[in-house]
Amino acid sequence: MSKLQKAFVSIIAASVLVTVVTACEASNEAPQADSDSQQQYNEDGRIPVDDNVYVITGTVQAPIDSLERQVEPAEGGISGFVGAGGPGFVSGWYSGPEFQGKGFLRLLVSSTVPSTSYAVPGRVAILKTSDTKARVLEAGDEVTLKCRLQYEAVAAVRENEDFDQAKVETWEIDYCRLATPVITTDGGF
Repeated sequence: MSKLQKAFVSIIAASVLVTVVTACEASNEAPQADSDSQQQYNEDGRIPVDDNVYVITGTVQAPIDSLERQVEPAEGGISGFVGAGGPGFVSGWYSGPEFQGKGFLRLLVSSTVPSTSYAVPGRVAILKTSDTKARVLEAGDEVTLKCRLQYEAVAAVRENEDFDQAKVETWEIDYCRLATPVITTDGGF
């Protein structure tokens, strides 16, 4: 291998290494601030991330209020033939509608591990759940959910607005899922 070929291979290998290292670093960065308006924060606006999973137990205060909506219609089809002497080959398929969205749950908190000021025992917290089983919860059900805290910024009002974390900071309890499908009502199962 000539010196030129060795240099070319070294440059390619170094480029691949830099690309891999850069991709690894970028994947662990906090995301940029989102905005509810059409205006966006500047590119330097990175939001804080809470890596904890919170185990929140409490009593459901009201039926869940859902913002789930249908995003894909139901589909179906049939194919095949019927012979002269009776039914021949027949085939069919069906796919139900797809839903996306979240439910909002009012929960009288009895415990939170680890503790957070957003789900305090003895107070009602509003949780966002992505668990479709939670849609059947009723007032009085005692449940345990596993949730995340998610940072939400108040909307930008000017394009490329500077990101002032203290000024626009809000947090919500989000991505909640039932820790178990077994619920307790009135002290029994």
